[in-house]
Amino acid sequence: MSEERALAKSFGIISSSTFLSRILGLSRDIFSASLFGASLVWDAFLIAFMIPNLLRRLLGEGALTSSFVPVFTEYLEKKSKKEAWQLVSVVFSVLLVVLALIVLLGIWIISLLLNNFSFSIKIALILHLTRIMLPYIFFISLVALSMGILNSFKHFAIPSLSPIILNICWIVALFFICPRFGQELDQRIFGLALGILLGGMVQLLVQIPILVKKGFNRSNIRFNLDLNHPGLRRIGRLMAPAVLGLAVVQINIFVDIILGLILGNGAVSALYYGNRLMQFPLGVFAIAMGTVVLPTMSSHVARNNIPRLKQTLSMALRMVFFITIPAAIGLMVLRFPIIRVLFQRGQFSSLSTNKAATTLLFYSIGLFSYAGVRIIVPCFYSLQDTITPVKIGAIALVSNIVLNLILMWPLREGGLALATAISSMINFCILFLILRKRIGNLDGKRIISSFSRILLSASLMGLFCWSISGAVLSYPASLLHQVLNIFILILGGVFMFFAVSFILRVEELKVVSRWILGRK
Repeated sequence: MSEERALAKSFGIISSSTFLSRILGLSRDIFSASLFGASLVWDAFLIAFMIPNLLRRLLGEGALTSSFVPVFTEYLEKKSKKEAWQLVSVVFSVLLVVLALIVLLGIWIISLLLNNFSFSIKIALILHLTRIMLPYIFFISLVALSMGILNSFKHFAIPSLSPIILNICWIVALFFICPRFGQELDQRIFGLALGILLGGMVQLLVQIPILVKKGFNRSNIRFNLDLNHPGLRRIGRLMAPAVLGLAVVQINIFVDIILGLILGNGAVSALYYGNRLMQFPLGVFAIAMGTVVLPTMSSHVARNNIPRLKQTLSMALRMVFFITIPAAIGLMVLRFPIIRVLFQRGQFSSLSTNKAATTLLFYSIGLFSYAGVRIIVPCFYSLQDTITPVKIGAIALVSNIVLNLILMWPLREGGLALATAISSMINFCILFLILRKRIGNLDGKRIISSFSRILLSASLMGLFCWSISGAVLSYPASLLHQVLNIFILILGGVFMFFAVSFILRVEELKVVSRWILGRK
């Protein structure tokens, strides 16, 4: 099987699972918005959930996976399977001990704070929710290691189900667990915290059967705290800057949340809902592609095949641009009707819709660069360079903070979203230039040519959708008719984009056709 077809197959598996996950995630956000709205309680939950998520990304899904996959792939390529599983044993054992210590220490510290100090209602609620959800990082970090192992074996199906499981547990908690905690919002929110914890446990359980099938069993895995293992030390050297890089990203998010709190109740929620909608195309396509290309790029580097590495990078960038640029323009044009249909009911008012639509507009401007970073950073990781993305991420962090302080006052939460978009563009451009300097020409002319044609096609699509949206959406209609009208607009926009792309001879349209039809 050719590399393009293998990538297409793996990408199809992950993107399909991610699409289902995003649909479920969208459903959970609709139900959450109806139940909790853009309230103080929901702001508190988002901040509390951010804390275990931060530790998960630092210790598990982000830093560990990006550092583990290149090293483990090299062991599979150049060493025996016994040595490869010895590496897994050491990493698993160390991670198990570290996670247990962090969770127990975190629960103890939070309990100490709550028992000895007096806090405002919001801060106290954040601490109580964090104490419940903190064990989530134990389970989800082990899930991340499992996903890294399976991805190194080019197995993507089961790992891609992980976010689907979380969303299902989230929705189950909203309907069946939250009501058992009482009638008030500040009581029901604890049921959702327990649902998150349950989701982490179930995500780990579903990985176990396929892990055992691949070799994660008693004959290969032993509890081993060999801190001098050369593979562990290499992962540690790669992981340290990766942790710093992810810390930069999380500091970015944390700064946005703090400034959102300064702007008043509802600002954090508006940023959340706008970001969630922007994350839909980003997760389905860019993150899926980044997950697929990391082990492929790592294999090219292990074989010292830099030309193939550059070809894979070029193809991946052009493909995510082909999807994310029209998606961004579509979200900009249809932001109000989309948010109104999805969220405006119950506790979610028309004012909440206006705020979320503003953040979605500005987040969407940077969608292509978020996607580009998701592709180009794995290329650095495959080269076992986790330091460069950290340095450039720090530059992006400073840019984001400065832009936040400049833009938040005239544009409020929209300014925070715009600052994030601009700093992401800075991040992507600098990383691209550094990588080109390091490994040579990255097929830049081809990428720029495709980018320009895609942007023109998407702009004409956006103009088409805007010109007919007034006629289609102007009259009152039931919820079902509103959904159908938006669907018709999106379908017409997709047809328009494909038609213009065909006229402009956008190469990626042919690639998508080959992938869909399964042609060589």
